[in-house]
Amino acid sequence: SAGPLGTAIGVPILTLLMLSFGWRWMFILMGIAGLIVAAVIPLSMMIAFAGMRAFGIPGNLLSLGAIDFGLVVDGAVVLVENVLRHQTAAEGVDRGNLARIVPQAAAEVAKPVIFSVLIILIVYVPVLTLQSVEGKEFRPMALTVMMALTGALAMTMIVVPALASTFLSAKPPAQDSFTVRWARKGYTPVLRRTTDHPWITFGIAGVLFAGAVVLAMQLGAEFIPTLQEGAIVVTSNKLPSINLTASLRTVTEIEKVIKSFPDVQTVVSQTGSAAVPTDPMGVQSTDSYVILKPPGQWTTAPTQEGIRAAIEKKLKASIPGVSWEFSQPIRMRMDDLLQGARTPVALSIFGDDLGTLRALADKAVKTLRSIKGASNVQAEWPGVLPSVTISIDRTRLARFGISATDALAVVQAIGGRTVGTVYGQNDSQTPIQVRLAPDARASASRIQALPIGMSNGQAVTLADVANVSVAEGPPEVLRDQLRRRQIIDIDVQGRDVNSFVTEAQHKVPQALHLPSGYTLQWSGQFQNLRSASYRLALVVPIALALIFLMLYLNFSSLRQAALIFLNVPMAATGGIVALLLRGMPFSVTAAIGFISVFGVAILDGVVLVSYINEEREAGGQGRDAARDAAEKRLRPVLTTALVASIGFVPMAVSTSVGASVQRPLATVVIGGLITATLLTLLVVPSLYPVFETIQAPRWLRRRTRHSAARDE
Repeated sequence: SAGPLGTAIGVPILTLLMLSFGWRWMFILMGIAGLIVAAVIPLSMMIAFAGMRAFGIPGNLLSLGAIDFGLVVDGAVVLVENVLRHQTAAEGVDRGNLARIVPQAAAEVAKPVIFSVLIILIVYVPVLTLQSVEGKEFRPMALTVMMALTGALAMTMIVVPALASTFLSAKPPAQDSFTVRWARKGYTPVLRRTTDHPWITFGIAGVLFAGAVVLAMQLGAEFIPTLQEGAIVVTSNKLPSINLTASLRTVTEIEKVIKSFPDVQTVVSQTGSAAVPTDPMGVQSTDSYVILKPPGQWTTAPTQEGIRAAIEKKLKASIPGVSWEFSQPIRMRMDDLLQGARTPVALSIFGDDLGTLRALADKAVKTLRSIKGASNVQAEWPGVLPSVTISIDRTRLARFGISATDALAVVQAIGGRTVGTVYGQNDSQTPIQVRLAPDARASASRIQALPIGMSNGQAVTLADVANVSVAEGPPEVLRDQLRRRQIIDIDVQGRDVNSFVTEAQHKVPQALHLPSGYTLQWSGQFQNLRSASYRLALVVPIALALIFLMLYLNFSSLRQAALIFLNVPMAATGGIVALLLRGMPFSVTAAIGFISVFGVAILDGVVLVSYINEEREAGGQGRDAARDAAEKRLRPVLTTALVASIGFVPMAVSTSVGASVQRPLATVVIGGLITATLLTLLVVPSLYPVFETIQAPRWLRRRTRHSAARDE
């Protein structure tokens, strides 16, 4: 799949680069510029792949999921665009002197580009701090992105200038391309209005961010989106007293119903425990693995969830007396490992009395089913089975002169008793087992009549020395942490898991009124989300503070660092709105998207503010310098933002297997870059003169004067 994915991402990016750098010279001059920029992609990925091999990171959906080729080439876009700008501004013979122009242009943008990439790397540091399951899943992704960006920075600073000096033509176009001229025509009047009314511009931006915060409260949350695996697991639980023959007969009927759907390719069922009992089950339980045809051939429903719902409805109508659970192969195993259940959420009730546990479970099931989003809520109650209880009476044993060992030997022989071992060649051992014939243990009366010895010449039966009774009881008793446990499986459909669990944790304890000694325990993937959220909430502010410090060190100005830092909330605004419009809850993959877009937004801000400072040093005044710089940097800012966004478009619209995990990340980046780019092009130039008039704190001004005196 790497070939089609690379083509889907690379072709739009290369086309956009050519459109931005000039359509007329696509195959002569500007096409070469686009190719020089695009050359960074394979070179940086080569470094990333080498790093993945060194760190033992496999190439998979998660490790490669956050790599955006547009993000990789952003630094190269800024550098090549600056070379072309210098070349266009030069006159006469100097225009063709690339040996002088390229080093000068590269030196101008080297500092902001290096600082920007370092800031993006810092943005990904919080992901490296994740622990447990979330750490194992997302740390490889962050490491891969960081290695790719490091390789891209090295290629931008070393290889791109060499390629530009060698392959760029000495005849740049006389004017911008059509796309840039069209964008500039609409941008210039809007820029002048926003710079004339900076506080109104800032107010609009603030209102948008406040509205995004309100909208963010409407978003649900989940650990990661459900991966659509193209397969369904149907678990059928029959009566615990069913024998193997009857269970297999029911399984055959289940398979017939499932195969009646045209979307199903094949069905494979497993009843009871496998030869290697990694997942022990009784013969009453069956896992039916339903392999679906490719999505293009689905006719029952356009989505896997729709097909699952149709299969569930028909199974419940056709085969009564069976309880059902629906999942997917990988998801089922993950859920089972995480919480010992096969559903995304599980509620465990701990206590001592089985009857009380059962009553509490019934109340909990009733309450949970009343909560919006609950689906297939059922307690893992194995039912009851008739069992024979044999209680030896030692007084009667003594009366007949029979030892308890002899009596218990007969009892053991009902199920099978090992009486010896046969040793063979190569030290092989074969146990010798004695077991009563089936007709001797077919009923309680037959067991009572079993002879256990002789007394005064008469045979003594088991009924003479023991109490034999038949009673119903659970076939298994679940225990955990040395306590009896009742599990309730909860599947969540049509709602995010986090909000469902939050509501359930409030309502269930109120409905149960737990007796003394009984406790509840919730488990599921929402725990991983909360663990990741708590850690990110601690580490991300530290990373943002470090980024602010780097911005201050770069510009030696708190005001300019704060101005660039405004890109962070505006980038979050677009990401939140994009998630809401697409009906996606917040997840860890969406958090990775926010982290990515923060880095790109800060990069654009650093480049623009750096150029405004250059205009100021050249003699420009505050507002005029900001306008001139913004108009001249329109092309690189638009190109870097659009290239990064287009790089995520295939991921955002894909419907293939695994796309559901990456769609939130791509959605956040695309939406965030839209608002971040608007901020960079409109709000930053508008507020730059305002921020320059803000007085720094007195203690900082004194420190700055002392530093200047020492420098002199």
